[in-house]
Amino acid sequence: MVLAPCTGVFGLIGFSGRQGREAEMLALLDGLATHYGDDWWFGMAHAFAQNEAGHRETARKAIDRSMAAHPRNAHGAHVRAHVLYEGGEDAAGLAYLEEWLKDYPATAQLHCHLTWHVAIFSLGAGHLDRAWQVYARGVAPGASWGPPVNTLTDAASFLWRAELAGSPRDASRRSAVRDYATHAFPKPGVTFCDVHSAVAYAAAEDTAALEELSRLLRAADSAGRLAAGPVVPALADAFGAFARSDWEATIAILAPVFDQHVRIGGSRAQRDLVELTLLAAYLRAGRAEEARALLTRRHDRRPSVPVAGAA
Repeated sequence: MVLAPCTGVFGLIGFSGRQGREAEMLALLDGLATHYGDDWWFGMAHAFAQNEAGHRETARKAIDRSMAAHPRNAHGAHVRAHVLYEGGEDAAGLAYLEEWLKDYPATAQLHCHLTWHVAIFSLGAGHLDRAWQVYARGVAPGASWGPPVNTLTDAASFLWRAELAGSPRDASRRSAVRDYATHAFPKPGVTFCDVHSAVAYAAAEDTAALEELSRLLRAADSAGRLAAGPVVPALADAFGAFARSDWEATIAILAPVFDQHVRIGGSRAQRDLVELTLLAAYLRAGRAEEARALLTRRHDRRPSVPVAGAA
Protein backbone atom coordinates (compact mmCIF):
# COMPACT_ATOMS: atom_id res chain seq x y z
CA MET A 1 0.00 0.00 0.00
CA VAL A 2 2.91 2.34 0.69
CA LEU A 3 5.05 1.30 -2.26
CA ALA A 4 2.39 0.99 -4.98
CA PRO A 5 1.70 4.74 -5.43
CA CYS A 6 5.42 5.32 -5.99
CA THR A 7 5.66 2.82 -8.85
CA GLY A 8 4.66 2.84 -12.50
CA VAL A 9 4.94 5.64 -15.02
CA PHE A 10 1.83 7.36 -13.61
CA GLY A 11 2.99 7.15 -9.97
CA LEU A 12 4.50 9.69 -7.61
CA ILE A 13 7.96 9.27 -9.13
CA GLY A 14 6.66 8.87 -12.69
CA PHE A 15 4.73 12.14 -12.45
CA SER A 16 7.36 13.95 -10.38
CA GLY A 17 8.61 16.00 -13.31
CA ARG A 18 12.19 15.03 -12.54
CA GLN A 19 14.68 14.36 -15.31
CA GLY A 20 16.16 11.29 -13.63
CA ARG A 21 12.90 9.67 -12.61
CA GLU A 22 13.46 6.41 -14.51
CA ALA A 23 16.78 5.73 -12.79
CA GLU A 24 15.26 6.80 -9.48
CA MET A 25 12.41 4.34 -9.85
CA LEU A 26 14.73 1.48 -10.69
CA ALA A 27 17.05 2.29 -7.78
CA LEU A 28 14.10 2.26 -5.36
CA LEU A 29 12.89 -1.16 -6.53
CA ASP A 30 16.37 -2.65 -6.85
CA GLY A 31 16.88 -1.84 -3.18
CA LEU A 32 13.72 -3.69 -2.18
CA ALA A 33 14.07 -6.76 -4.40
CA THR A 34 15.59 -9.06 -1.81
CA HIS A 35 12.74 -8.32 0.59
CA TYR A 36 9.98 -9.26 -1.86
CA GLY A 37 11.47 -12.45 -3.26
CA ASP A 38 9.20 -14.03 -5.90
CA ASP A 39 6.16 -11.91 -5.10
CA TRP A 40 4.24 -11.56 -8.38
CA TRP A 41 3.17 -7.94 -7.82
CA PHE A 42 6.66 -6.74 -7.01
CA GLY A 43 8.08 -8.67 -9.97
CA MET A 44 5.66 -6.86 -12.27
CA ALA A 45 6.52 -3.42 -10.89
CA HIS A 46 10.25 -4.17 -10.97
CA ALA A 47 10.06 -5.44 -14.55
CA PHE A 48 8.38 -2.23 -15.69
CA ALA A 49 11.09 -0.12 -14.06
CA GLN A 50 13.81 -2.28 -15.60
CA ASN A 51 12.26 -2.00 -19.05
CA GLU A 52 11.90 1.79 -18.85
CA ALA A 53 15.54 2.09 -17.78
CA GLY A 54 16.66 0.15 -20.85
CA HIS A 55 17.22 -3.30 -19.30
CA ARG A 56 14.83 -5.13 -21.61
CA GLU A 57 16.10 -8.70 -21.27
CA THR A 58 16.25 -8.46 -17.49
CA ALA A 59 12.71 -7.11 -17.56
CA ARG A 60 11.58 -9.94 -19.85
CA LYS A 61 12.75 -12.56 -17.35
CA ALA A 62 11.13 -10.72 -14.45
CA ILE A 63 7.75 -10.32 -16.13
CA ASP A 64 7.79 -13.95 -17.27
CA ARG A 65 8.20 -15.05 -13.64
CA SER A 66 5.48 -12.67 -12.49
CA MET A 67 2.99 -13.79 -15.13
CA ALA A 68 3.70 -17.45 -14.45
CA ALA A 69 2.55 -16.81 -10.88
CA HIS A 70 -0.50 -14.72 -11.89
CA PRO A 71 -1.30 -15.12 -15.61
CA ARG A 72 -4.48 -12.98 -15.54
CA ASN A 73 -2.85 -9.91 -14.03
CA ALA A 74 -3.70 -7.09 -16.46
CA HIS A 75 -0.86 -4.90 -15.24
CA GLY A 76 1.52 -7.75 -15.91
CA ALA A 77 0.15 -8.20 -19.43
CA HIS A 78 0.71 -4.47 -19.86
CA VAL A 79 4.34 -4.71 -18.81
CA ARG A 80 4.91 -7.65 -21.17
CA ALA A 81 3.45 -5.54 -23.99
CA HIS A 82 5.98 -2.81 -23.20
CA VAL A 83 8.86 -5.29 -23.24
CA LEU A 84 7.76 -6.55 -26.66
CA TYR A 85 7.30 -3.00 -27.93
CA GLU A 86 10.81 -1.97 -26.91
CA GLY A 87 12.22 -4.88 -28.87
CA GLY A 88 10.22 -4.07 -32.01
CA GLU A 89 8.36 -7.39 -31.66
CA ASP A 90 5.10 -6.14 -33.16
CA ALA A 91 3.82 -9.50 -34.43
CA ALA A 92 4.52 -11.18 -31.09
CA GLY A 93 2.90 -8.30 -29.23
CA LEU A 94 -0.22 -8.50 -31.37
CA ALA A 95 -0.53 -12.26 -30.95
CA TYR A 96 -0.01 -12.08 -27.19
CA LEU A 97 -2.44 -9.25 -26.45
CA GLU A 98 -5.20 -10.39 -28.78
CA GLU A 99 -5.20 -13.78 -27.08
CA TRP A 100 -4.92 -12.32 -23.57
CA LEU A 101 -7.74 -9.81 -24.14
CA LYS A 102 -10.27 -12.46 -25.18
CA ASP A 103 -11.36 -13.00 -21.58
CA TYR A 104 -10.78 -9.44 -20.34
CA PRO A 105 -13.97 -7.35 -19.97
CA ALA A 106 -14.24 -4.13 -21.96
CA THR A 107 -15.32 -2.42 -18.73
CA ALA A 108 -12.10 -3.36 -16.90
CA GLN A 109 -9.61 -0.65 -15.95
CA LEU A 110 -6.85 -1.44 -18.44
CA HIS A 111 -8.96 -2.50 -21.42
CA CYS A 112 -8.60 0.86 -23.19
CA HIS A 113 -4.86 1.04 -22.71
CA LEU A 114 -4.18 -2.57 -23.64
CA THR A 115 -6.30 -2.04 -26.74
CA TRP A 116 -4.18 1.04 -27.51
CA HIS A 117 -1.13 -1.23 -27.41
CA VAL A 118 -2.81 -3.55 -29.93
CA ALA A 119 -3.44 -0.55 -32.19
CA ILE A 120 0.17 0.64 -31.83
CA PHE A 121 1.51 -2.84 -32.58
CA SER A 122 -0.70 -2.85 -35.68
CA LEU A 123 0.80 0.47 -36.79
CA GLY A 124 4.29 -0.92 -36.28
CA ALA A 125 3.44 -3.96 -38.38
CA GLY A 126 2.05 -1.76 -41.15
CA HIS A 127 -1.59 -2.79 -40.68
CA LEU A 128 -3.25 0.65 -40.77
CA ASP A 129 -6.79 -0.58 -41.41
CA ARG A 130 -6.57 -3.06 -38.57
CA ALA A 131 -5.19 -0.36 -36.26
CA TRP A 132 -8.17 1.91 -36.99
CA GLN A 133 -10.62 -0.93 -36.34
CA VAL A 134 -9.02 -1.60 -32.97
CA TYR A 135 -9.05 2.11 -32.13
CA ALA A 136 -12.73 2.45 -33.00
CA ARG A 137 -13.85 -0.45 -30.83
CA GLY A 138 -11.89 0.22 -27.65
CA VAL A 139 -9.85 3.44 -27.58
CA ALA A 140 -11.90 6.24 -29.13
CA PRO A 141 -14.01 8.48 -26.87
CA GLY A 142 -17.38 6.80 -26.53
CA ALA A 143 -15.89 3.34 -27.06
CA SER A 144 -13.36 3.41 -24.23
CA TRP A 145 -14.41 2.43 -20.72
CA GLY A 146 -11.01 3.42 -19.35
CA PRO A 147 -10.20 6.23 -16.90
CA PRO A 148 -10.17 9.71 -18.49
CA VAL A 149 -6.37 9.87 -18.35
CA ASN A 150 -6.17 6.79 -20.58
CA THR A 151 -8.99 7.74 -22.91
CA LEU A 152 -7.53 11.17 -23.61
CA THR A 153 -3.87 10.22 -23.91
CA ASP A 154 -4.43 6.99 -25.83
CA ALA A 155 -6.95 8.47 -28.27
CA ALA A 156 -4.98 11.65 -28.96
CA SER A 157 -1.66 9.88 -29.37
CA PHE A 158 -3.06 7.15 -31.61
CA LEU A 159 -4.67 9.65 -33.99
CA TRP A 160 -1.43 11.61 -34.22
CA ARG A 161 0.76 8.53 -34.68
CA ALA A 162 -1.57 7.01 -37.27
CA GLU A 163 -1.32 10.16 -39.36
CA LEU A 164 2.46 10.17 -38.99
CA ALA A 165 2.36 6.61 -40.32
CA GLY A 166 0.50 7.73 -43.43
CA SER A 167 -3.21 7.65 -42.61
CA PRO A 168 -5.19 10.54 -44.12
CA ARG A 169 -6.55 13.18 -41.78
CA ASP A 170 -10.05 12.58 -40.44
CA ALA A 171 -11.71 15.75 -39.18
CA SER A 172 -14.53 13.99 -37.30
CA ARG A 173 -12.13 11.79 -35.33
CA ARG A 174 -9.96 14.79 -34.50
CA SER A 175 -12.95 16.83 -33.34
CA ALA A 176 -14.21 13.99 -31.14
CA VAL A 177 -10.89 13.79 -29.28
CA ARG A 178 -10.67 17.59 -29.01
CA ASP A 179 -14.16 17.70 -27.52
CA TYR A 180 -13.25 14.96 -25.05
CA ALA A 181 -10.11 16.82 -23.96
CA THR A 182 -12.10 20.01 -23.45
CA HIS A 183 -14.73 18.21 -21.38
CA ALA A 184 -12.54 15.85 -19.33
CA PHE A 185 -9.62 18.22 -18.69
CA PRO A 186 -10.98 21.79 -18.92
CA LYS A 187 -8.03 23.20 -16.98
CA PRO A 188 -4.36 22.16 -16.99
CA GLY A 189 -2.91 20.41 -13.97
CA VAL A 190 -1.77 16.91 -14.93
CA THR A 191 1.25 17.47 -17.16
CA PHE A 192 0.96 14.24 -19.15
CA CYS A 193 -2.68 15.02 -19.91
CA ASP A 194 -1.86 18.65 -20.69
CA VAL A 195 0.58 17.56 -23.39
CA HIS A 196 -2.02 15.26 -24.93
CA SER A 197 -4.69 17.95 -24.76
CA ALA A 198 -2.26 20.07 -26.78
CA VAL A 199 -2.01 17.22 -29.29
CA ALA A 200 -5.81 17.03 -29.50
CA TYR A 201 -6.17 20.79 -30.00
CA ALA A 202 -3.38 20.92 -32.57
CA ALA A 203 -4.81 17.98 -34.53
CA ALA A 204 -8.26 19.61 -34.61
CA GLU A 205 -6.67 22.93 -35.63
CA ASP A 206 -8.25 24.60 -32.59
CA THR A 207 -5.74 27.43 -32.43
CA ALA A 208 -7.56 29.36 -29.72
CA ALA A 209 -7.70 26.41 -27.33
CA LEU A 210 -4.05 25.54 -27.96
CA GLU A 211 -2.85 29.09 -27.43
CA GLU A 212 -4.84 29.39 -24.19
CA LEU A 213 -3.43 26.10 -22.90
CA SER A 214 0.10 27.22 -23.77
CA ARG A 215 -0.49 30.54 -21.98
CA LEU A 216 -1.71 28.81 -18.83
CA LEU A 217 1.22 26.39 -18.86
CA ARG A 218 3.73 29.22 -19.20
CA ALA A 219 2.07 31.10 -16.36
CA ALA A 220 2.23 28.01 -14.17
CA ASP A 221 5.90 27.54 -15.03
CA SER A 222 6.71 31.19 -14.26
CA ALA A 223 4.99 30.81 -10.89
CA GLY A 224 6.99 27.68 -10.06
CA ARG A 225 3.93 25.44 -10.20
CA LEU A 226 4.93 23.29 -13.17
CA ALA A 227 7.10 20.46 -11.90
CA ALA A 228 8.15 19.36 -15.38
CA GLY A 229 9.21 22.90 -16.30
CA PRO A 230 9.23 24.74 -19.64
CA VAL A 231 9.37 21.56 -21.72
CA VAL A 232 5.58 21.29 -21.30
CA PRO A 233 4.54 24.54 -23.04
CA ALA A 234 7.33 23.97 -25.56
CA LEU A 235 5.79 20.64 -26.55
CA ALA A 236 2.39 22.28 -26.90
CA ASP A 237 3.89 24.89 -29.23
CA ALA A 238 5.77 22.25 -31.22
CA PHE A 239 2.64 20.20 -31.85
CA GLY A 240 0.90 23.36 -32.99
CA ALA A 241 3.70 24.18 -35.42
CA PHE A 242 3.62 20.63 -36.81
CA ALA A 243 -0.14 20.80 -37.34
CA ARG A 244 0.43 23.98 -39.37
CA SER A 245 2.98 22.07 -41.50
CA ASP A 246 5.70 24.44 -40.29
CA TRP A 247 8.47 21.85 -40.13
CA GLU A 248 11.29 24.28 -39.42
CA ALA A 249 9.43 25.87 -36.52
CA THR A 250 8.63 22.41 -35.13
CA ILE A 251 12.32 21.52 -35.18
CA ALA A 252 13.40 24.87 -33.73
CA ILE A 253 11.05 24.44 -30.78
CA LEU A 254 11.34 20.70 -30.21
CA ALA A 255 15.00 19.83 -30.80
CA PRO A 256 16.38 21.99 -27.94
CA VAL A 257 14.04 20.42 -25.36
CA PHE A 258 13.92 16.90 -26.78
CA ASP A 259 16.09 15.38 -24.06
CA GLN A 260 13.70 16.69 -21.41
CA HIS A 261 10.53 14.99 -22.55
CA VAL A 262 11.03 12.29 -19.91
CA ARG A 263 9.86 14.93 -17.43
CA ILE A 264 6.25 14.90 -18.66
CA GLY A 265 5.65 11.38 -17.31
CA GLY A 266 4.44 8.29 -19.11
CA SER A 267 6.35 5.41 -20.61
CA ARG A 268 8.98 5.38 -23.32
CA ALA A 269 6.39 3.89 -25.65
CA GLN A 270 3.99 6.75 -24.97
CA ARG A 271 6.66 9.43 -25.25
CA ASP A 272 7.65 8.11 -28.68
CA LEU A 273 4.89 10.46 -29.81
CA VAL A 274 7.46 13.25 -29.30
CA GLU A 275 10.32 11.46 -31.04
CA LEU A 276 8.23 10.41 -34.03
CA THR A 277 6.96 13.97 -34.44
CA LEU A 278 10.49 15.37 -34.51
CA LEU A 279 11.56 12.60 -36.89
CA ALA A 280 8.68 13.41 -39.25
CA ALA A 281 9.52 17.12 -39.11
CA TYR A 282 13.14 16.38 -40.06
CA LEU A 283 12.02 14.21 -42.98
CA ARG A 284 9.45 16.68 -44.27
CA ALA A 285 11.98 19.50 -44.01
CA GLY A 286 14.43 17.49 -46.11
CA ARG A 287 16.87 17.09 -43.21
CA ALA A 288 17.53 13.36 -43.60
CA GLU A 289 20.89 13.33 -41.84
CA GLU A 290 19.37 14.77 -38.68
CA ALA A 291 16.58 12.19 -38.92
CA ARG A 292 19.17 9.41 -39.06
CA ALA A 293 21.07 10.92 -36.14
CA LEU A 294 17.89 10.98 -34.07
CA LEU A 295 17.27 7.29 -34.68
CA THR A 296 20.86 6.28 -33.89
CA ARG A 297 20.35 7.60 -30.36
CA ARG A 298 18.18 4.57 -29.56
CA HIS A 299 21.12 2.63 -28.15
CA ASP A 300 19.07 0.37 -25.85
CA ARG A 301 15.87 0.26 -27.91
CA ARG A 302 14.53 -1.31 -31.10
CA PRO A 303 10.88 -0.19 -31.42
CA SER A 304 9.38 0.10 -34.87
CA VAL A 305 9.35 3.50 -36.58
CA PRO A 306 5.92 3.90 -38.23
CA VAL A 307 6.58 7.26 -39.88
CA ALA A 308 5.86 7.76 -43.57
CA GLY A 309 9.13 8.19 -45.43
CA ALA A 310 11.34 6.92 -42.62
CA ALA A 311 12.34 3.78 -44.49
